[in-house]
Amino acid sequence: MKTYFESYEHYKRQGNSIKTTTITAKQLLPALIAHMERMDRQFTLHIIGQLPIPIDSLIKEAFDQCHLEQPFYTQHCEKRSYKYRQLTKNRIKVEFTMRYRMARQEEKWIVDEIQTILKNRIHPDMSALQKVLIVHDYIARTYSYERHTEGSPFAVYTFMNEKHGVCMAYALLFEKIMEVLRIPCYYVIGKAAGEGTEGHAWNMVQMDDHWYHVDVTWDDIGSISGKEVRYRYFLVADEKMRLDHEWNENHYPICTSTKFEAFHRLYDGCLVNNSLYYAHPGNSYLYEIKFADYPFHAKQKLAVNIQFCFYIDGFLYFRNNSHNSYLYQFELVAEKLTQLSAVAVIRIYETETSLEVLYADKTTDSIQKLISADTESENSLIAETDENRLEVPLNTFGDSWVASVEQEADCQPMLFKSAVGIELIVEDRCKQLTVDIYINRGLHIQITSNRKNVEFKQPAQLKVPIAIIPGLEQQLSKQNMLEYFADEKFIYIQLYKSVTIQLKMKK
Repeated sequence: MKTYFESYEHYKRQGNSIKTTTITAKQLLPALIAHMERMDRQFTLHIIGQLPIPIDSLIKEAFDQCHLEQPFYTQHCEKRSYKYRQLTKNRIKVEFTMRYRMARQEEKWIVDEIQTILKNRIHPDMSALQKVLIVHDYIARTYSYERHTEGSPFAVYTFMNEKHGVCMAYALLFEKIMEVLRIPCYYVIGKAAGEGTEGHAWNMVQMDDHWYHVDVTWDDIGSISGKEVRYRYFLVADEKMRLDHEWNENHYPICTSTKFEAFHRLYDGCLVNNSLYYAHPGNSYLYEIKFADYPFHAKQKLAVNIQFCFYIDGFLYFRNNSHNSYLYQFELVAEKLTQLSAVAVIRIYETETSLEVLYADKTTDSIQKLISADTESENSLIAETDENRLEVPLNTFGDSWVASVEQEADCQPMLFKSAVGIELIVEDRCKQLTVDIYINRGLHIQITSNRKNVEFKQPAQLKVPIAIIPGLEQQLSKQNMLEYFADEKFIYIQLYKSVTIQLKMKK
């Protein structure tokens, strides 16, 4: 992708943050992203050095590309304005004013709600394909396209609260969930057929080193009788997407794989472990595709016309249109078909805890899910399981915690733990690593390898009990130097390298 700017990741690795007010032209884009991620309303940047293009064009280019990194924040920036003054030949002062569609408390609510949504749907052993399919179906079945909303139809907060919004909200929610699941994803801006001069938004995801288009908005084909979902725009290559979509192809990776073309004629799928059950597009009979088989082969499971297919605890539930639209269940292991009602089904839909069935006589029925009491702890997405990490004890010396480790050729991610609750997760695989965390008029984190300072490719996650260093969160908020979040007991800080956080320590 041709660009005048360095990446946001590189910008942060160099120790830059919103505290960095003097920048070069190539740092303009990541500096803007840093402020929009914090939802800063007013800020000033000084651009020094020779500009590659005129200042107005440079700022416009930065705004045009800001959706490529941290789109959840940059696209919630509703209005962007600026004024500038040439101070010297090689120094320009630019004052920015921003307005946002989202407040800080709304952002926190969204992140918490995403965790709630995923904890009973996503399991650590699922493949990327399974996760992407589940998120695609959840959004398409749960939300509806609608411009007339009480809040902004472009905002994810409105979308999740009112269950209505436009393509921007669909794509931003999808992108944010992919970020939580650590699946590489782009928020794509372009145009689509039938939408006139208005823009359109969708996503790209990466699986097995290939990129694919996903347009959840256009796969949401809600009907009068109930929410339906198709897969015409699920994991699509560039060639097919160009038939009715346009985008700046210089800004995004190419999508060439046609591996999932077998999905594109399907609709109303139901994921069960590593299989997709669906109504055949020709005769609506129940069919199965196994993800483990490639090329994909469809296998007929039942010669009955089905609709509204859902899975709970070993059974498929659906409306049997071959028999008076009654409610039926199909036991997958025994392959046993059973009639459950003598009244026609109007709609079946899923909630967090049950399937809800609406009948033609206006009566309803609930089929409860069996949810394990350990589900929340097993499936927490905030902290991954530690079983594949090398656990290293942090030795305590007063207000200091130290550990050193050496690994063989087959290195593992590491988890450093202390008895008082300090933890450091290092995802980068290092043969030798020394960690020294100590308190002395501040919090010092020294991370070295063979006596040289380390810079991580993936941020390390430091967890510190609030009780150990009172005032740490307030100082982090004032300094704006590190990414962090806090709950009632702990502060979680992202680290790319050694750092010192100065504090006014109480004696």
